[in-house]
Amino acid sequence: MEHDRPKNRSAAAAVTRLSRRMPSVARPADRLTDVTPGGPPYRLLWCRIGSDAPGDPPDERYYADEVRPVGTGAGGDIEWEAVPGGLAQAVVHNVAEAAGRTHLVAADSIVRVEERLDRSAPPNMVRLMHVPVELLRLARIVSYDDPSYTVQPVIRSPGGLVDDGSQVADVANLGELWDDEKGYLAGPSGFDRIVHLLWTPAGWTIVLHPPRMV
Repeated sequence: MEHDRPKNRSAAAAVTRLSRRMPSVARPADRLTDVTPGGPPYRLLWCRIGSDAPGDPPDERYYADEVRPVGTGAGGDIEWEAVPGGLAQAVVHNVAEAAGRTHLVAADSIVRVEERLDRSAPPNMVRLMHVPVELLRLARIVSYDDPSYTVQPVIRSPGGLVDDGSQVADVANLGELWDDEKGYLAGPSGFDRIVHLLWTPAGWTIVLHPPRMV
């Protein structure tokens, strides 16, 4: 039982427990410590993701504007409006993309954001969201324009594969190593070639080796 457990209420014990929880070792400046939160959220808010990013090349940071729900539309979807006097073009970190430094959250997405104070001295306010992103997609080969492909992302549905978003150009197949292998995914005509797209720091790529006779 909880009330049967001995309790050490001395000041020394309290300091010891605190030192275990909050080590005095300085955090390295070259790691992702600038978004390390400390303590509970300062507040929770909704934001609309902008179409640009503060990084070049873009990373896990986004510009976002604070919004609030104002009702539902004819289709039952929630409608949003900018919060008067709210945040505008605030930098928001997507912690789900912090390791890969990807930037795949679609513009105009509505996301939940946490405002937190970090552990710097004095502490800074950081804004964090957690939006998982898809790093592997299916796509249909549309055309080949040496040295890359144009593809149409697709998604599985009960009726089969259907188009999912806009076409993507300049997709390289890293598996084509020799000159006579270039463009082999573009044929034969009359058949759909479905491939996996893999996200890399350079963008969407294909990693598919042609069959080889040894």
